[in-house]
Amino acid sequence: MYSKILKISKDLIDHSHNKDELSYIFKTKTHAIIIFQIFGNKRITYEDLCKNLIDVASRTTIQSILIEGVDRKYLLKEINQKDKRKKYYNCDNLKAVINEWFQRNKKIFNS
Repeated sequence: MYSKILKISKDLIDHSHNKDELSYIFKTKTHAIIIFQIFGNKRITYEDLCKNLIDVASRTTIQSILIEGVDRKYLLKEINQKDKRKKYYNCDNLKAVINEWFQRNKKIFNS
């Protein structure tokens, strides 16, 4: 088990030096939590994220991570046409990267 944890650690370290999608996802614990919340819900509002992460991050931190993700085109923001105040976030642009990362780590744990 210890060697498996070290392999996952090495994978995270390797990607932390890059400027790619995984570097953004794992930039901080809060980044990862937000991305996994968005990915798991398929689309979620800023307000929903704030409610879900009330003990994890401030509203400002959540907002700045979302803005960074949208600016880098990792996250997509969709405005609700019926209620323009609601903005939904999804990470369709990260789907392939997250699935690949998941499969790679799944192989590590199953080996």
